Parts: sequence; structure tokens; C-alpha cells
Amino acid sequence: MLPEILGCYQSQKLEKMGKGAASGREFTQRIDWLALRLDAARILVFPLDDKHLPLPLQKTVTPSEFLGHFLPAPLLFTERLAPAALVLRRLLADVTAEIDQAALPEAERAFFTVILVALAAAGEKDDDAAVLAVLGGAGPGPAQADAQKQAINAFGIHLRKERNFDTAQAYYRSALELAPDDERILFNLARVLFEQGDLAGARGVLEQALALDPEFAEARKFLRYVKRREGAPAGEAFPDITI
Repeated sequence: MLPEILGCYQSQKLEKMGKGAASGREFTQRIDWLALRLDAARILVFPLDDKHLPLPLQKTVTPSEFLGHFLPAPLLFTERLAPAALVLRRLLADVTAEIDQAALPEAERAFFTVILVALAAAGEKDDDAAVLAVLGGAGPGPAQADAQKQAINAFGIHLRKERNFDTAQAYYRSALELAPDDERILFNLARVLFEQGDLAGARGVLEQALALDPEFAEARKFLRYVKRREGAPAGEAFPDITI
């Protein structure tokens, strides 16, 4: 199985500055990462440097660890790494012999290096053809944005089912950065807002979804239910809605 590029994510960790742990000043350390899925049980992450380029300092985490510590930063990938991926794809497709990695521009060389590391970690052949296959639709454009959106939305669904509503909401809102007019993501966000007790928020998001697709039957049914619940006693059964 070839590694799958999931995009950029950010981790946050509360740290203390100073000699004494009790008296030290607290600050939040934020690190940006490039994430690639190796298989169903492993996700490989690479920290990004000050130029937002991936460093070959990989860390392997489980999907549950990933969802517990990383939040999507989709625009970072779109604006910084997707253009490098596009150039690298074109270079790999055009050359007839193996590419000279040292001669690549800085961003393309960094991307090439970490994909080779990911291929080795996945037990796959780490050659130019495999790098090209991993890059797939990673360049800028609708295909790349849709792939990131689908990955983030899928993680959001998993988080919602695990009742991790705050993080699920963050994932859905990140997916909407890529696709603000996606009525299905809006529907999923409404589910989370409802579970958090934000009925007005859920109603507003569902109305957005229906403005985009007036024939969205599940959203219309859910909206009717939410409007009833805003004035209904607690304990009314949740509607039988699937998505």
C-alpha cells in the first residue's frame, strides 16, 4: 500500500518557561506537520520548518493518537506544499532517467525526501515512479482540495461517533475552509452542534445547507426536528437520519 498524503496539520502543547514548574510562565507550543497515512494503523508525520517545508524527522502515530493531538491546517498545504507537489510531479513525469535529487529546488527537494522516507516506512520501493504515484493529485486544484476535504471530513465523522464533539467541530470547520459550499459537511457540522446543545447554531448551518441544495431530504428532516426541539421538552427521540 502506497502512502497517502493527508495534508498539513498542527499540534499544540502547553509548556512552561522558567526554572520552577510551579512558577514557570505557561505558553502554547504550536508545530505544523505534513501527514501521510501508511496504512489503517499508522500515520507518519513530519514537522515543518520556518519556511513551512517538511523536515525528514518522521514520527509514527496511531489514528487515535493523531486525532487526539493534531488539527487540520488545510490552507497551509494548499498555499505552500501543493505548488511544490505540482512542480515535482511535472519534473518526475518529464525526466527519462532518475531525477537528481540534489539539483531540485528547495521545496521540491524537501517534499521528495519525505516521500522517500514514507515509502521506506511503508515497505514500498522508494524510486521516482513510486514518488510520482504518491504525489497523485497532490498539486493545486480541485482534485487536491477534494482529497483533503474528504480526509478531514472522514476524521470528523469518526470523532463525532467517539463523542469528541469539540475536535469534530474543528475538523468540519477546517473542511469548510476548502469547500464552504459543501452541504454534506454543513450537515455533519450541524449534527455536532446539535449534540453540543447549540440548537440555534445547528439550525443556522442546516439552513445554509438547504440554501445550497433545497432537495437535501436529510437536512430538511433534521431542520424540522431541530425547530421542534427548540421549543420541545427534553427526551424527544432523535430522528432516524443517516448521512
